[in-house]
Amino acid sequence: MDTITLGPDLPAADDAFEAYRALYSSGTDVDRLPGPLRTEVVAHRLPRMLVFDRRLAGVSHARGPRRVARDGFDHVTLHLVLAGRMMLEVPGAIRAVEAGSLALFDLTRPQRTWTEGAHIVTASIARDRLDPAVIDGLDLHGLVLGPGAAGLSIDFLGSLAAHAAGLTPHLAGVATDSLCLLLGATLASLRDRAGSVPPPVAAGRARARATAYIDRHLGDRDLSAATVAAGIGVSRSVLYRLFEPAGGVTRFVQQRRVAQLRRSLSRPDEHRTVDELATASGFTSPSHAGRLFRDAFGVPPGEYRRGARAPADPDRAGPLRLAHVARAGVPPLGFMPWHGELM
Repeated sequence: MDTITLGPDLPAADDAFEAYRALYSSGTDVDRLPGPLRTEVVAHRLPRMLVFDRRLAGVSHARGPRRVARDGFDHVTLHLVLAGRMMLEVPGAIRAVEAGSLALFDLTRPQRTWTEGAHIVTASIARDRLDPAVIDGLDLHGLVLGPGAAGLSIDFLGSLAAHAAGLTPHLAGVATDSLCLLLGATLASLRDRAGSVPPPVAAGRARARATAYIDRHLGDRDLSAATVAAGIGVSRSVLYRLFEPAGGVTRFVQQRRVAQLRRSLSRPDEHRTVDELATASGFTSPSHAGRLFRDAFGVPPGEYRRGARAPADPDRAGPLRLAHVARAGVPPLGFMPWHGELM
Protein backbone atom coordinates (compact mmCIF):
# COMPACT_ATOMS: atom_id res chain seq x y z
CA MET A 1 0.00 0.00 0.00
CA ASP A 2 1.51 3.31 -1.12
CA THR A 3 0.51 6.53 0.63
CA ILE A 4 1.19 10.21 -0.06
CA THR A 5 0.37 12.87 2.53
CA LEU A 6 0.26 16.62 2.11
CA GLY A 7 -0.35 18.03 5.58
CA PRO A 8 -0.94 21.40 7.21
CA ASP A 9 2.71 21.83 8.23
CA LEU A 10 3.78 24.52 5.75
CA PRO A 11 3.88 27.88 7.53
CA ALA A 12 3.05 30.04 4.51
CA ALA A 13 -0.27 29.78 2.67
CA ASP A 14 1.47 30.34 -0.67
CA ASP A 15 3.78 27.38 -0.01
CA ALA A 16 0.83 25.17 0.94
CA PHE A 17 -1.09 26.10 -2.20
CA GLU A 18 1.89 25.61 -4.52
CA ALA A 19 2.64 22.20 -3.01
CA TYR A 20 -1.00 21.19 -3.51
CA ARG A 21 -1.13 22.57 -7.05
CA ALA A 22 2.07 20.72 -7.99
CA LEU A 23 0.77 17.48 -6.51
CA TYR A 24 -2.32 17.58 -8.74
CA SER A 25 -0.70 19.14 -11.81
CA SER A 26 -0.69 15.89 -13.81
CA GLY A 27 -4.47 15.63 -13.78
CA THR A 28 -6.12 18.97 -13.14
CA ASP A 29 -5.62 22.73 -13.12
CA VAL A 30 -5.86 23.99 -9.54
CA ASP A 31 -6.75 27.61 -8.79
CA ARG A 32 -6.92 29.50 -5.50
CA LEU A 33 -10.18 31.13 -4.52
CA PRO A 34 -10.68 34.18 -2.27
CA GLY A 35 -10.99 33.46 1.41
CA PRO A 36 -9.44 30.92 3.79
CA LEU A 37 -7.19 28.23 2.30
CA ARG A 38 -6.92 24.60 3.38
CA THR A 39 -5.14 21.87 1.38
CA GLU A 40 -4.74 18.64 3.34
CA VAL A 41 -4.52 15.33 1.46
CA VAL A 42 -3.90 11.71 2.32
CA ALA A 43 -3.78 9.57 -0.84
CA HIS A 44 -3.66 5.79 -1.14
CA ARG A 45 -2.82 3.66 -4.18
CA LEU A 46 -4.86 0.46 -4.46
CA PRO A 47 -4.96 -1.96 -7.41
CA ARG A 48 -6.35 0.06 -10.34
CA MET A 49 -7.89 2.59 -7.96
CA LEU A 50 -6.74 5.68 -6.06
CA VAL A 51 -8.39 6.92 -2.86
CA PHE A 52 -7.95 10.49 -1.60
CA ASP A 53 -9.07 11.81 1.79
CA ARG A 54 -9.02 15.62 1.56
CA ARG A 55 -9.91 18.59 3.72
CA LEU A 56 -10.13 21.57 1.41
CA ALA A 57 -11.12 25.21 1.43
CA GLY A 58 -10.60 27.98 -1.09
CA VAL A 59 -9.53 25.87 -4.10
CA SER A 60 -10.99 24.84 -7.44
CA HIS A 61 -10.07 22.00 -9.80
CA ALA A 62 -10.73 22.20 -13.54
CA ARG A 63 -10.27 19.91 -16.52
CA GLY A 64 -10.93 21.95 -19.65
CA PRO A 65 -11.32 20.53 -23.16
CA ARG A 66 -7.63 20.97 -24.03
CA ARG A 67 -6.42 19.12 -20.96
CA VAL A 68 -8.97 16.35 -21.51
CA ALA A 69 -7.78 15.90 -25.09
CA ARG A 70 -4.11 16.06 -24.11
CA ASP A 71 -3.78 13.71 -21.15
CA GLY A 72 -5.91 10.82 -22.36
CA PHE A 73 -7.40 10.08 -18.92
CA ASP A 74 -10.41 7.80 -19.24
CA HIS A 75 -11.17 6.70 -15.69
CA VAL A 76 -14.23 7.35 -13.54
CA THR A 77 -14.06 9.47 -10.39
CA LEU A 78 -16.34 9.49 -7.35
CA HIS A 79 -16.45 12.40 -4.88
CA LEU A 80 -18.09 11.72 -1.53
CA VAL A 81 -18.69 14.86 0.55
CA LEU A 82 -18.48 13.94 4.23
CA ALA A 83 -18.84 17.50 5.56
CA GLY A 84 -19.39 20.94 4.05
CA ARG A 85 -20.35 21.42 0.42
CA MET A 86 -18.70 20.98 -2.96
CA MET A 87 -19.88 22.65 -6.15
CA LEU A 88 -19.53 21.04 -9.56
CA GLU A 89 -19.84 22.26 -13.11
CA VAL A 90 -20.18 20.06 -16.19
CA PRO A 91 -21.30 21.12 -19.67
CA GLY A 92 -24.83 22.44 -19.27
CA ALA A 93 -25.15 22.16 -15.49
CA ILE A 94 -23.95 23.51 -12.14
CA ARG A 95 -24.84 21.48 -9.06
CA ALA A 96 -24.24 21.49 -5.31
CA VAL A 97 -23.02 18.31 -3.63
CA GLU A 98 -24.11 18.40 -0.01
CA ALA A 99 -22.68 16.39 2.89
CA GLY A 100 -23.64 12.72 2.59
CA SER A 101 -23.92 12.81 -1.21
CA LEU A 102 -21.81 11.27 -3.96
CA ALA A 103 -20.88 12.88 -7.31
CA LEU A 104 -19.62 10.95 -10.34
CA PHE A 105 -17.40 12.20 -13.15
CA ASP A 106 -16.23 10.86 -16.49
CA LEU A 107 -12.60 11.99 -16.91
CA THR A 108 -12.96 12.05 -20.71
CA ARG A 109 -15.22 15.12 -20.39
CA PRO A 110 -14.64 18.67 -19.13
CA GLN A 111 -15.48 19.45 -15.51
CA ARG A 112 -14.84 21.85 -12.65
CA THR A 113 -15.27 21.53 -8.87
CA TRP A 114 -14.72 24.04 -6.09
CA THR A 115 -15.36 24.44 -2.40
CA GLU A 116 -15.20 27.08 0.31
CA GLY A 117 -14.79 24.28 2.85
CA ALA A 118 -15.39 20.53 2.70
CA HIS A 119 -14.15 17.11 3.78
CA ILE A 120 -14.14 15.01 0.59
CA VAL A 121 -13.26 11.39 -0.08
CA THR A 122 -12.44 10.72 -3.74
CA ALA A 123 -12.00 7.42 -5.56
CA SER A 124 -10.49 7.32 -9.06
CA ILE A 125 -11.32 3.98 -10.69
CA ALA A 126 -9.96 2.51 -13.93
CA ARG A 127 -12.85 2.30 -16.38
CA ASP A 128 -12.15 -1.35 -17.19
CA ARG A 129 -12.97 -2.26 -13.56
CA LEU A 130 -16.61 -1.31 -14.19
CA ASP A 131 -19.01 -3.50 -16.16
CA PRO A 132 -19.40 -2.01 -19.67
CA ALA A 133 -22.96 -3.34 -19.81
CA VAL A 134 -23.78 -1.07 -16.86
CA ILE A 135 -21.98 2.14 -17.79
CA ASP A 136 -22.34 2.16 -21.61
CA GLY A 137 -24.89 4.78 -22.59
CA LEU A 138 -25.49 5.90 -19.00
CA ASP A 139 -24.54 9.53 -18.50
CA LEU A 140 -22.45 9.46 -15.32
CA HIS A 141 -20.91 12.88 -15.77
CA GLY A 142 -21.95 15.24 -13.01
CA LEU A 143 -24.45 12.75 -11.58
CA VAL A 144 -25.18 13.42 -7.88
CA LEU A 145 -26.56 10.59 -5.73
CA GLY A 146 -27.79 10.71 -2.14
CA PRO A 147 -28.07 7.96 0.48
CA GLY A 148 -31.41 6.80 -0.89
CA ALA A 149 -29.90 5.86 -4.25
CA ALA A 150 -26.30 5.02 -3.30
CA GLY A 151 -26.24 4.40 0.44
CA LEU A 152 -24.12 1.24 0.33
CA SER A 153 -21.55 2.80 -2.01
CA ILE A 154 -21.42 5.94 0.15
CA ASP A 155 -20.93 3.98 3.38
CA PHE A 156 -18.29 1.69 1.87
CA LEU A 157 -16.26 4.51 0.34
CA GLY A 158 -16.23 6.43 3.60
CA SER A 159 -15.11 3.34 5.51
CA LEU A 160 -12.47 2.53 2.89
CA ALA A 161 -10.86 5.96 3.27
CA ALA A 162 -10.78 5.53 7.05
CA HIS A 163 -9.05 2.14 6.90
CA ALA A 164 -7.04 2.29 3.65
CA ALA A 165 -3.67 2.91 5.32
CA GLY A 166 -3.82 -0.43 7.13
CA LEU A 167 -4.91 -2.66 4.23
CA THR A 168 -2.75 -5.58 3.16
CA PRO A 169 -2.21 -5.98 -0.61
CA HIS A 170 -4.82 -8.75 -0.68
CA LEU A 171 -7.41 -6.68 1.18
CA ALA A 172 -6.64 -3.68 -1.05
CA GLY A 173 -7.53 -5.76 -4.09
CA VAL A 174 -10.73 -6.98 -2.44
CA ALA A 175 -11.61 -3.40 -1.53
CA THR A 176 -11.28 -2.29 -5.16
CA ASP A 177 -13.44 -5.19 -6.33
CA SER A 178 -16.05 -4.51 -3.65
CA LEU A 179 -16.44 -0.80 -4.40
CA CYS A 180 -16.69 -1.50 -8.14
CA LEU A 181 -19.37 -4.15 -7.54
CA LEU A 182 -21.35 -1.85 -5.25
CA LEU A 183 -21.12 1.05 -7.68
CA GLY A 184 -22.09 -1.21 -10.57
CA ALA A 185 -25.13 -2.45 -8.69
CA THR A 186 -26.11 1.13 -7.86
CA LEU A 187 -25.86 2.21 -11.49
CA ALA A 188 -27.69 -0.90 -12.70
CA SER A 189 -30.55 -0.01 -10.36
CA LEU A 190 -30.64 3.52 -11.77
CA ARG A 191 -30.70 2.13 -15.30
CA ASP A 192 -33.59 -0.19 -14.43
CA ARG A 193 -35.59 2.70 -12.98
CA ALA A 194 -34.83 4.89 -15.99
CA GLY A 195 -36.20 2.28 -18.39
CA SER A 196 -34.88 2.68 -21.91
CA VAL A 197 -31.20 3.29 -22.61
CA PRO A 198 -30.19 6.29 -24.73
CA PRO A 199 -29.03 5.78 -28.35
CA PRO A 200 -25.30 6.28 -27.56
CA VAL A 201 -25.14 2.68 -26.27
CA ALA A 202 -24.46 1.19 -29.72
CA ALA A 203 -21.82 3.81 -30.46
CA GLY A 204 -20.27 3.24 -27.04
CA ARG A 205 -19.97 -0.47 -27.68
CA ALA A 206 -18.48 0.09 -31.14
CA ARG A 207 -15.94 2.47 -29.67
CA ALA A 208 -15.13 -0.08 -26.95
CA ARG A 209 -14.44 -2.69 -29.66
CA ALA A 210 -12.26 -0.23 -31.54
CA THR A 211 -10.34 0.69 -28.38
CA ALA A 212 -9.75 -2.98 -27.58
CA TYR A 213 -8.49 -3.58 -31.14
CA ILE A 214 -6.16 -0.58 -30.92
CA ASP A 215 -4.76 -1.74 -27.59
CA ARG A 216 -4.06 -5.22 -28.97
CA HIS A 217 -2.18 -3.78 -31.95
CA LEU A 218 -0.39 -0.79 -30.44
CA GLY A 219 3.02 -2.29 -31.25
CA ASP A 220 2.17 -2.41 -34.97
CA ARG A 221 3.59 0.68 -36.65
CA ASP A 222 1.16 0.18 -39.54
CA LEU A 223 -1.86 0.60 -37.27
CA SER A 224 -4.19 3.09 -38.96
CA ALA A 225 -7.82 4.08 -39.24
CA ALA A 226 -8.17 1.70 -42.17
CA THR A 227 -6.81 -1.30 -40.28
CA VAL A 228 -8.91 -0.52 -37.20
CA ALA A 229 -12.10 -0.10 -39.27
CA ALA A 230 -11.45 -3.39 -41.06
CA GLY A 231 -10.58 -5.10 -37.79
CA ILE A 232 -13.90 -4.29 -36.09
CA GLY A 233 -16.07 -4.39 -39.22
CA VAL A 234 -17.14 -0.76 -39.64
CA SER A 235 -16.51 1.83 -42.32
CA ARG A 236 -13.82 4.46 -41.89
CA SER A 237 -16.46 7.21 -41.85
CA VAL A 238 -18.21 5.50 -38.91
CA LEU A 239 -14.86 5.10 -37.14
CA TYR A 240 -14.04 8.77 -37.67
CA ARG A 241 -17.36 9.79 -36.08
CA LEU A 242 -16.74 7.49 -33.10
CA PHE A 243 -13.40 9.14 -32.33
CA GLU A 244 -14.21 12.71 -33.31
CA PRO A 245 -14.66 13.75 -29.63
CA ALA A 246 -11.14 12.45 -28.91
CA GLY A 247 -9.58 14.47 -31.71
CA GLY A 248 -9.55 11.68 -34.28
CA VAL A 249 -8.31 8.11 -34.57
CA THR A 250 -4.65 9.04 -35.05
CA ARG A 251 -4.61 11.23 -31.96
CA PHE A 252 -6.34 8.55 -29.92
CA VAL A 253 -3.78 5.94 -31.00
CA GLN A 254 -0.98 8.31 -29.97
CA GLN A 255 -2.60 8.82 -26.57
CA ARG A 256 -2.86 5.06 -26.02
CA ARG A 257 0.78 4.58 -27.02
CA VAL A 258 1.88 7.30 -24.63
CA ALA A 259 -0.25 5.71 -21.89
CA GLN A 260 1.30 2.30 -22.53
CA LEU A 261 4.79 3.79 -22.46
CA ARG A 262 3.97 5.50 -19.16
CA ARG A 263 2.77 2.24 -17.61
CA SER A 264 5.91 0.46 -18.76
CA LEU A 265 8.14 3.18 -17.34
CA SER A 266 6.36 2.91 -13.98
CA ARG A 267 6.89 -0.84 -13.56
CA PRO A 268 9.87 -1.68 -11.34
CA ASP A 269 10.27 -5.08 -13.03
CA GLU A 270 10.59 -3.58 -16.53
CA HIS A 271 14.28 -3.53 -17.51
CA ARG A 272 14.12 -2.57 -21.19
CA THR A 273 15.55 0.80 -22.19
CA VAL A 274 13.33 3.79 -22.92
CA ASP A 275 14.09 3.39 -26.65
CA GLU A 276 13.10 -0.28 -26.56
CA LEU A 277 9.88 0.52 -24.75
CA ALA A 278 9.06 3.26 -27.26
CA THR A 279 9.52 0.79 -30.12
CA ALA A 280 7.39 -1.83 -28.34
CA SER A 281 4.63 0.78 -27.95
CA GLY A 282 4.57 1.35 -31.73
CA PHE A 283 6.25 4.74 -32.01
CA THR A 284 8.05 5.45 -35.27
CA SER A 285 11.15 6.61 -33.37
CA PRO A 286 12.34 7.24 -29.81
CA SER A 287 12.48 10.97 -30.53
CA HIS A 288 8.85 10.95 -31.63
CA ALA A 289 7.91 9.07 -28.45
CA GLY A 290 9.88 11.50 -26.29
CA ARG A 291 8.26 14.53 -27.87
CA LEU A 292 4.71 13.23 -27.40
CA PHE A 293 5.45 12.03 -23.88
CA ARG A 294 6.83 15.38 -22.82
CA ASP A 295 3.89 17.20 -24.41
CA ALA A 296 1.50 15.02 -22.40
CA PHE A 297 3.24 14.88 -19.02
CA GLY A 298 5.70 17.75 -18.93
CA VAL A 299 8.85 15.64 -18.44
CA PRO A 300 10.95 13.39 -20.72
CA PRO A 301 10.41 9.61 -20.43
CA GLY A 302 13.76 9.04 -18.71
CA GLU A 303 13.08 11.65 -16.06
CA TYR A 304 9.62 10.25 -15.50
CA ARG A 305 11.07 6.76 -15.00
CA ARG A 306 13.61 8.00 -12.47
CA GLY A 307 10.92 9.82 -10.50
CA ALA A 308 8.47 6.92 -10.61
CA ARG A 309 11.12 4.48 -9.39
CA ALA A 310 12.80 6.68 -6.81
CA PRO A 311 13.48 4.38 -3.85
CA ALA A 312 11.76 5.10 -0.59
CA ASP A 313 13.90 6.00 2.39
CA PRO A 314 13.96 2.84 4.51
CA ASP A 315 14.53 4.92 7.63
CA ARG A 316 11.54 7.16 6.97
CA ALA A 317 8.56 6.41 9.19
CA GLY A 318 5.09 7.21 7.96
CA PRO A 319 3.92 8.52 4.58
CA LEU A 320 5.81 10.65 2.10
CA ARG A 321 5.53 14.37 2.82
CA LEU A 322 5.17 15.94 -0.61
CA ALA A 323 5.24 19.42 0.90
CA HIS A 324 8.84 18.83 1.94
CA VAL A 325 9.78 17.60 -1.52
CA ALA A 326 8.30 20.65 -3.20
CA ARG A 327 9.90 23.02 -0.71
CA ALA A 328 13.31 21.47 -1.35
CA GLY A 329 13.13 22.67 -4.96
CA VAL A 330 12.55 19.25 -6.52
CA PRO A 331 9.58 19.43 -8.93
CA PRO A 332 7.34 16.57 -7.74
CA LEU A 333 5.80 14.14 -10.20
CA GLY A 334 2.82 14.14 -7.87
CA PHE A 335 0.22 11.59 -8.86
CA MET A 336 1.53 11.16 -12.42
CA PRO A 337 2.81 7.59 -11.95
CA TRP A 338 -0.34 6.65 -10.04
CA HIS A 339 -2.72 7.99 -12.69
CA GLY A 340 -0.78 6.07 -15.33
CA GLU A 341 -1.92 2.81 -13.75
CA LEU A 342 -5.58 3.74 -14.34
CA MET A 343 -5.18 4.08 -18.09
